[in-house]
Amino acid sequence: MKSRFFLIVFLSISQISCNSNLTQKKSAYDKEIQIPDRLKGKDLEGNEILLGEININQLKEFTKDWSNNYNPNSNLLTKIKPLIKNIDIVLIMGTWCEDSEREIPGFINILESISYDTAKIRIIAVDEDKITPNFIEKDYELINIPTIIFYDNNSEINRIVEFPIKSIEEDILDILSGKAYKHAYYR
Repeated sequence: MKSRFFLIVFLSISQISCNSNLTQKKSAYDKEIQIPDRLKGKDLEGNEILLGEININQLKEFTKDWSNNYNPNSNLLTKIKPLIKNIDIVLIMGTWCEDSEREIPGFINILESISYDTAKIRIIAVDEDKITPNFIEKDYELINIPTIIFYDNNSEINRIVEFPIKSIEEDILDILSGKAYKHAYYR
């Protein structure tokens, strides 16, 4: 009876110890970003999605299997870099959305290539009805997603809606250089 008691205690302590080490090794090795449950939801098929205001690291962690094969035009990046310095960006997207999956990795690649401070981007993840639990998207007059809105001194310059007209970097350059630009759903 005594030996059985000690065996149970030993196994319990070993289990606690193993789980602790496993957790420590995992977090030290993987450097996973913890995404709070309040930012998670389900799409119509029951798949986990992000909802609400998220940051770039949470987006990257959640979408780490989205491919990023986009090779931006370096000549255009050189022209964009000085124009985007003081520009604020709002990105409204869906982690369930194929258009977001197609466009957003390349967009982020462009911003990182020109050393834009991606921590400044306001990212809003919406559900399939294009809403968030606290309705923060309502101020942005959404048509489709992804929607990338460029602001200068709190005034909207223009936006890219769902897909670029030319290429993502050509559209960004047109918007930031003041050229006449109309997104795909311009009325």
